[in-house]
Amino acid sequence: MFGQRFHPHIDAHTEGRYNTPVNAQALIAGVCYALITATARPEPTQPPPADAMGAAERLLALAREKRLTDSQAAEAARLLKDPDPFVAALAEWAIATKVGIENSGQEARWPRPNPPQWFTHWATLNADFILDADYARHAVLWAIHRDGRKLLDSIGAILRRAEGAAREAGPSPTVAAQLDAIRSAQARLAERLKTAPDDLSGHRRLWLQARRAARPIVLANPALDFSRLLFVKCHPAHSHRNITGSQYPWCHKPGGDICVLDGFRPGAPARGVLSGQLGPGHVHGLDLWWDADRVVFGYARQPAWPPKHDAVHGDHAFLLRGSQEPTHIFEVRLDGTGLRQLTHDPYWSDFEPTYCADGSVVFASDRSGRSSECGRFSADHTVINLYALSPDGKTVRRLNDNKDIDRYPHSLDNGLIVYTRWDYQERHFFEIHSLWTLRPDGTQADALFKQHLPAPFGLRDARSVPGSQKLVAIATGHHTFAYGPVVVVDPRRGINTADAIELVTPGVKPQEGPQGGRPVAEGGVPDAGGLYQTPWALSEKAFLVSYSYGRPPSGTAGGDNEHGFALYLIDAHGNKELLHRDLLLSCSFPIPLRKRPRPPILGESAEPSASPWPDRRDGAATCYLTDVYQGLEAIPRGSVKGLRILQRVGWPLDAQVGAMRWIPGNAWEHQYGFWSWAPVRVIGTVRVEDDGSAAFRVPADAAVYFQALDERGMELRRMRSHVTFQPGEIRGCRGCHESRPHAPTAGTRAPLALLRDPETPTPPPWGAHKLLGYEWLVQPILDRHCVRCHGADDPKGLILTAQRAPDGFLRSFHSLFPGRNDKRKPLVAVSNRFSGAGISQPMEFGSRKSALIQVLLNDELHKKECKLGQDDWQALVTWVDANAPYYDTFYNRRPTGGGPPRRDIHVELPSPLPGPGGIPIPASLPSSARRTP
Repeated sequence: MFGQRFHPHIDAHTEGRYNTPVNAQALIAGVCYALITATARPEPTQPPPADAMGAAERLLALAREKRLTDSQAAEAARLLKDPDPFVAALAEWAIATKVGIENSGQEARWPRPNPPQWFTHWATLNADFILDADYARHAVLWAIHRDGRKLLDSIGAILRRAEGAAREAGPSPTVAAQLDAIRSAQARLAERLKTAPDDLSGHRRLWLQARRAARPIVLANPALDFSRLLFVKCHPAHSHRNITGSQYPWCHKPGGDICVLDGFRPGAPARGVLSGQLGPGHVHGLDLWWDADRVVFGYARQPAWPPKHDAVHGDHAFLLRGSQEPTHIFEVRLDGTGLRQLTHDPYWSDFEPTYCADGSVVFASDRSGRSSECGRFSADHTVINLYALSPDGKTVRRLNDNKDIDRYPHSLDNGLIVYTRWDYQERHFFEIHSLWTLRPDGTQADALFKQHLPAPFGLRDARSVPGSQKLVAIATGHHTFAYGPVVVVDPRRGINTADAIELVTPGVKPQEGPQGGRPVAEGGVPDAGGLYQTPWALSEKAFLVSYSYGRPPSGTAGGDNEHGFALYLIDAHGNKELLHRDLLLSCSFPIPLRKRPRPPILGESAEPSASPWPDRRDGAATCYLTDVYQGLEAIPRGSVKGLRILQRVGWPLDAQVGAMRWIPGNAWEHQYGFWSWAPVRVIGTVRVEDDGSAAFRVPADAAVYFQALDERGMELRRMRSHVTFQPGEIRGCRGCHESRPHAPTAGTRAPLALLRDPETPTPPPWGAHKLLGYEWLVQPILDRHCVRCHGADDPKGLILTAQRAPDGFLRSFHSLFPGRNDKRKPLVAVSNRFSGAGISQPMEFGSRKSALIQVLLNDELHKKECKLGQDDWQALVTWVDANAPYYDTFYNRRPTGGGPPRRDIHVELPSPLPGPGGIPIPASLPSSARRTP
């Protein structure tokens, strides 16, 4: 069987070396002679059957179409012995595809007792075979395996990529010898094309020799200065192909472990760390402490599998959540000792942990008790926010209050936490999965990159690139898992600049939506499809990754069936070397097992006298604004008189009712009357000084956003994003903007607002605890001032009465917002929730843009007949500027006594701010909402 040829040489040259850490270059030098002199196998005395390649291709096609039978798998197993290495590789690929697809559901079909012989034969293939088969897969995907001239051209590309790697490695006899080996194979193939042009099997073997010869050069990269690798094995995700199904403990079958790979030779042993200590289950997220002696990880215990309810299609999240133990955070030393559980929530899941320099652990969790705004109306999916466990392990607190999703936190080399934020703030839910950062204590949360850039839809699993301010990440779709191409992002080029994205793997496309960016200068990895996940940067040009070969789209979100992820080393020059593959389990989260510098400690823990987390009940957060006109260049100075502070309130979810939806129908449907994703409340307003400055208090642990107001309290510009502050945080902003493309303008005088105490926002007349609702807030104003002229008999058809339309909305609301078949223009200008990602412009929406308000201000008849009092005027323009919400209630989809869903859920909103010097009341939603009779 081909592939066995390396064993005698490796044993002779490297025996005993893989048990202790060594430099990768020294390790590779010991096997160079073997790789140079090795051949694929003795030349066959007879050419292979002419139809062997065709048979292997046919079997692979059947496997990809889910039609490979057991008898055909047995045929593929026989082809594993074929003298043509490419025939054997395609046969192995066919069996691997069959097994992977059949294992991708809720239950594991393989391995099983008394397996058929074809499975046993495949499952015992040696590592050298697997390595050569991986090389052959590349050639097949490039469609060069049936053309000797293309194989020769490919050797030229292999040489160019190896020469790039050689420049990284530096001059050495080893590297020079390997380059000569590639050139030798190239020359021999060029000659054989003349003397034996039809011997494709021989051509393929020469190509394979060239491909093998490049491996020692690639592995000699000085960034590969370690000999052991930490990673995770688990079954591929089997839940429905949507990101909202990826956080649950039932999204993977039990199996796998945290593993340590000892060396990079084919067949290097992978030792399990947990070795069953937690029972059946799977690992969900992993991070390595800086001394490389312990790991923190999420683990889902699954002692009884499969579950009683369907865990694949996403329809039974409510039932599964009540019957499956949630995922918890654990820590263990790499020798398997010291295992301890860090979080213990009985209902919500904690996962994706990352160590912080101060010893705390930041992790993702759905314990905020929120329903996802994505998905079907019937869905019970959760929203994920970031939480932190204090260094002493005694306190868990929320770091942000995103009504959508914040997840994939990772510690950066500068001490910050980078994460991916979903941002459905009056914008399209497809486009804004941007990168944000915050300190480990939750302060200084801010957008880092792609806050208003539509392509790609998302960036996930971002990590530092050593020695630079760049990040490596995965470019994704919106709905898809964190799979896609590997990109390098340089935020210094601009927060919303496509040129800041470099494609390391330009041959891989996001599973959904556009790509964005440009290939790296060296060209990148020439894949022909497939998917990457969990990248780790070794340098600006070398990366550890997890990769899965793709197959034709299956019709589900994401297309490719994601199984068979294996570990690779890739580089910007286009080299790609398999490090470890498990035939049944996917491998991910590759992390070099070596010590690394500990980042600086940021925030309150940096203070020598600070306790792990001090008591912060002494106040809310404080904001100061130096000059509101930076970013409002089109607005004359002196125009901005105040700021309005608002909060979009997330949809509740609890163990009794499940998800309480606000929008009827499915998330992707255009629903009349729902211009925003969530209801809203107004915290209050504060004044802006003549120089454009302001200083004020804001509620902590609440996602707030701001609007600049004129002298009438009308919006001049709105913020279509939100930010969370921590108790006691002091935060400054330099202007009214949504991104920061320029440095602040230096001032010569202290801002006037900083010469006084911070202002407590003045709540609206109806109070800061209420969600805005059209029927109780706006319709009474129309009743008092408008219906005497715009009643049911208005000849112009502008009916502003409280008569209810068949769809449940009041007739007046339909007059303000004509339906699709009505050619009249809306009287209120809103930012539709399906609008793009771009930066909002001054007076683009809201009261300054709305015909309803302009008529009241400028039409002589209305100025005479509709003299609104201050409270009515404030209520009307606030409602317009808040994007004209209608409902202040949520659906109860599981009403007591049964029956269809009813919109009868009111959330209990506590007061967002205390008086001066008082104790703030948390502004977040309770875990359970109040249901009206």
